[in-house]
Amino acid sequence: MLFESWIFGLIIMMVASVIIAKASNIFELATDYLGRNMNDGVKGLTLNAIGSSFPELLTTVFFLAFATQENLGRDLAASIGGNAGSAIFNCIVIPMLVIQVVLMLGVKDFNISRKVVLRDGIFLILAEILLLVILSSNYITHWHGWILTSFYVLYIFYALKTMKKGEGDNEIDGMHFEKNKWFTQYLFKKEDGKTARGWALLWLAIIIIGLACAGLVEGCKMIADALTINPIFVALILVAAASSIPDTIISIKDARKGNHSDALSNVLGSNIFDITISIGLPLAIYLIVTGQKINFATDGPTIIDIRVVLLLATFVTILIYLFSKKITNFHVGLLLGLYLLFILYAIGAAQYNAGSDAFLAKISGSFVEYLRQPGGLNDILQKMSNAIGQGWR
Repeated sequence: MLFESWIFGLIIMMVASVIIAKASNIFELATDYLGRNMNDGVKGLTLNAIGSSFPELLTTVFFLAFATQENLGRDLAASIGGNAGSAIFNCIVIPMLVIQVVLMLGVKDFNISRKVVLRDGIFLILAEILLLVILSSNYITHWHGWILTSFYVLYIFYALKTMKKGEGDNEIDGMHFEKNKWFTQYLFKKEDGKTARGWALLWLAIIIIGLACAGLVEGCKMIADALTINPIFVALILVAAASSIPDTIISIKDARKGNHSDALSNVLGSNIFDITISIGLPLAIYLIVTGQKINFATDGPTIIDIRVVLLLATFVTILIYLFSKKITNFHVGLLLGLYLLFILYAIGAAQYNAGSDAFLAKISGSFVEYLRQPGGLNDILQKMSNAIGQGWR
């Protein structure tokens, strides 16, 4: 039947992606106006990063909410895969597009604050290490979620404390935006109440994006069931790319306006949000409300390789920004090659998981087997995580 085929699942995901893209334009207008007095990357790591990461947050919510008891561990792994895939997309593809846009505009000076790269980059790597360790436990409880959530609170507190305060009034008017959009006309229809209307548009966009995310999750499961593969591999590429649409739109628009630090801090800040709040907060609340713990001994090891790949990809892209004196098309090609390698790895890992002996399956499978071998990284992390959370069960 059509309604049970992978094609129908893909159609649902495509429609949801278009809705997210349209709603992202409303979101971008609202954050641009509400963050008009912010500087030095503040808007990127607060309004942009938090708001544009709502798709990742809500996909975790829906993966948990729609999960049956027997598939709870599998669907948690899928949500982690979606967030990890989104973080990889953000870390590689969005900077690649931002660099390309800036170069096409003829801008020779790609100004990115090293302070922003170091601050957000270090916190991001620490967050990914925390994710690697914490979610290697045989059992996941609400305490695991609260630890991830608390890390993000620490990051925001430090980032805002070290930021410079905004200088002067950067009030903007409707001339800054496309006038033919209904939401632009609504925001600037009169002088009074623009801030309130900005917040109204922001929440409208978030609600629309949230409903579309429910479609993403259902489409992901439909494709996985039809192809008889683990939904984590669908989430890793398709859900990840679709949920990163707001980040992509905002970062590109910031880059076109010359806000290079905001464009990058949105990417790094979104990734920190994705792997701490987007996973941790729904997980903590869900497990407290249901009074459950998740047996993760079987499904946890299926994502050890994905979390390691995420850490490696982040490390490489941060090094590119820190040690490249001049950003050129060479860096665009380097990032593109890195993402293509990730896609090929994900396809191979899906084939390996399904028992295939195809060429890509053998290559990806060798890496997975290396991580999962007795006494290997997966075993070390499991023992460490189980020791940390021994009293949480």
